[in-house]
Amino acid sequence: MRGIDNSISAITLNSVHLEGGPSTLSGTVVLAELNEVICSAEKIKIRLGNGYEHYEFIDTPVRFPSPARDAESGASDPLKLRWVGRTKIAE
Repeated sequence: MRGIDNSISAITLNSVHLEGGPSTLSGTVVLAELNEVICSAEKIKIRLGNGYEHYEFIDTPVRFPSPARDAESGASDPLKLRWVGRTKIAE
């Protein structure tokens, strides 16, 4: 996987829930299984075809998964992101 910001790459190890956008990216997905993902603290861009689908975190502040913390709290819900738009790749 290319383009992952190391400071938040922990989110790519677990499932995230994507709302809106193309049907092929809706529902619960594992980002590590996708072709190209670019992450920041505010949004995630997923390459699909000739462009990028943009998703922003719904939960604020952004909660990055921690296996130790999640085991203690019992939290297992995936982070939720909402589709906000698409950009095309310049050719």
